Amino acid sequence: MEKIGYRTLVLRYELSRLPPEVVSRIPELLLVQEEFRQWVSLWLRDPKKTPRPAENPLKYFVMEFLHAGALKWLVGVKKSGVEVQKAKMPLFFSAQLRLSNERDVSRGVFVDLTEKLIRIRRWSGRRGNTIVLPISEGAVRWILERVSEGGRLVLTAVWVGRSRRRRTAKLYVALVFRREVAAMQPKRLLVVDLNALHNGLVWAVVEGERMLKKGVLRPDISKVLHLQKIASRLDKLCAKEDRACSEAVAVKSRIWRLLKTWEEKAVKELILTARKQKAAIVVDVPNDNSVRELKEGSYASKKKIFLNFGRLRRRLKEAAAWHGIPYYEKRLYSTLCPKCGGKMKELPSRRVRCICGFEAYRDEVPVFWATKLYPQLISFSSPFQQRGETLHI
Repeated sequence: MEKIGYRTLVLRYELSRLPPEVVSRIPELLLVQEEFRQWVSLWLRDPKKTPRPAENPLKYFVMEFLHAGALKWLVGVKKSGVEVQKAKMPLFFSAQLRLSNERDVSRGVFVDLTEKLIRIRRWSGRRGNTIVLPISEGAVRWILERVSEGGRLVLTAVWVGRSRRRRTAKLYVALVFRREVAAMQPKRLLVVDLNALHNGLVWAVVEGERMLKKGVLRPDISKVLHLQKIASRLDKLCAKEDRACSEAVAVKSRIWRLLKTWEEKAVKELILTARKQKAAIVVDVPNDNSVRELKEGSYASKKKIFLNFGRLRRRLKEAAAWHGIPYYEKRLYSTLCPKCGGKMKELPSRRVRCICGFEAYRDEVPVFWATKLYPQLISFSSPFQQRGETLHI
């Protein structure tokens, strides 16, 4: 049975750092975005009565939007942390990837790895309005890795929006790769307890009632906390010194990159383990309302950054689909005893104990629940394997 996996690389370009010839075209690009947004809004209300535009470039974007089934992609991108709504509506392009000397077939976006450039075309009704952007070495490596895994570039989306972290205007280019892969028939489970990251990402491979392997993944907590102190000090100086404001932004960006790099490494390690062990991934995800209460409540302010594990969750789900690994989210318990079901008492050092005699680290309790529910968890039906939906038991 084949599964379809998608991976999206979102490239961000700060307008203040782009060449003048590119910046001068942004107002027209925004105007096209707004016209396209208005058409999509009408189409969503009544597809049958909304006529298709007769003139390019709007005609071209509508065709690509409908052809690519872009609404599904929009939902995925919004969940990946890119604020599409503030960008009004991305413009969708057909795309071509040049790896060596392939002939240019005049697609809307031409990704040329030989020159490390992206050429955005067909966005304007006028000729000669191509937008040329550089591709970083890291992006080139990412693209080549996806191609080596059998992925191909199938869609590109372009929009102008604002960064949620720095509130600066940026030009976004999203490259969407698609891959068909044989769905794994799992023999085991890789159970992941997704919790506040400073407590560690606890994982274990289980088969029946046996725990075959286990581990804990943690970011560099001391370094993150140290950088947060520096950023906090600079924020206090910001009202007096303009230099401190820019330095604070730079330190916060460094924290973001540090966590992003760790997330990528953690996801790679989990995917590699799942593939080697032929294990479906079962993720214990905390209740969204509980996490929101912690963020808004008296939780230590310096540790609130470690509650932002949504991006890690999305990365893991996307990577699992890309490799044909069944992925399920199941609320497992950490304070109820997996032996008798009773409420456990919390001890120092994040340990819990039940009156029945069971005792373990709190973050390992979901793994014991997975061994108890193993027959149900391993007996996935094919619809769930195809859609990768949340499994309710």
